[in-house]
Amino acid sequence: MHLTKFTDLGLRALMILGDTGAAGATDPAQRRTIGELAVQTAAPASHVKKVVARLTGAGILGSVRGRSGGVYLADGARSVDVGTLLRDLEGRHEVVDCDGDTPCPLARRDCSLRHLLADAQENFFSTFDGIALGELIDRNAAGAPTGPVSVGMPTTPAPRTYDTDE
Repeated sequence: MHLTKFTDLGLRALMILGDTGAAGATDPAQRRTIGELAVQTAAPASHVKKVVARLTGAGILGSVRGRSGGVYLADGARSVDVGTLLRDLEGRHEVVDCDGDTPCPLARRDCSLRHLLADAQENFFSTFDGIALGELIDRNAAGAPTGPVSVGMPTTPAPRTYDTDE
């Protein structure tokens, strides 16, 4: 499965803000500006601003305006369920756009692939159900392995064999 850049950026921003500590609202040193988050996530400030606005609107981030302002994890943010958060940030869309500009001819026939892809997407999200944002942040802070992650697929595909009745 695949996360949108919006969701990826949201998760990274939350994890960065989680690394700063829990006293963000009262301690200006714990807050981060949009510009700082943009640098830390290597993303355009305009994208970070959109993500932060969405997370602030959802009550996951708090913000303080002014000279020593910035954003911080809101009270209760650490207990937010990551699976629910992912579903919210991703929105409701299908893995494959069967009804797009060039609709699939099978889309009108209750295609089984469409249903299987929807199930696979939900299984992906459910992997994160029951994991609190704080747990994700703490796992990261504890020095979880870094670097490339194997996705369980061989880097070079095994040669295909075909049975032929000659």
